[in-house]
Amino acid sequence: MTNSKDNWMERGEAILFRLLVICITTLFISQLLLFKEGTRIYLSKVDQMEGERITAAIPLHTDTPLQIVEETTVIKHYQNLLRKSKVLLIHMVKPSTESDVFIMVNGKRVDGFTKGNSKITIYDGDYVEIDATALAQPIQFIINVPDNDLLSPQDGLIVEGSKRILPIGKIKFKNE
Repeated sequence: MTNSKDNWMERGEAILFRLLVICITTLFISQLLLFKEGTRIYLSKVDQMEGERITAAIPLHTDTPLQIVEETTVIKHYQNLLRKSKVLLIHMVKPSTESDVFIMVNGKRVDGFTKGNSKITIYDGDYVEIDATALAQPIQFIINVPDNDLLSPQDGLIVEGSKRILPIGKIKFKNE
């Protein structure tokens, strides 16, 4: 029984050795054939492309400037769903007839004062401002913080001015 096992192993080793010799010989012959011009055409596709331009002729400039448009999706700011949010109420003391007053959060216009009041959702670290650059007369705003759960801005903060951007400040949540 052990003799038949050893015999099978020796035959397997002999077959593997022959396969190894055949593979190395085939590799060596194919490498030698690459030196001949006539056989290189069939063995190497790269040589056929030598000297040809692979890249297309793409213009280096465009006719119109690049415009990045914010994508509108079902959940536009999905990353904000993962963050804690609070509500900030901003009341315009004497509503202006001009509707060119906006609330800006992190430099983007978020809401306007159509009825004199505005309710916005804010996140920790946001920077809130009021854009009153279009107003000629001075105007006042009162900042209300429901549940008094913010360190900054303080509840009842009064901001006033005209013809400029009025800072409310950086939003800081109380640690709960």
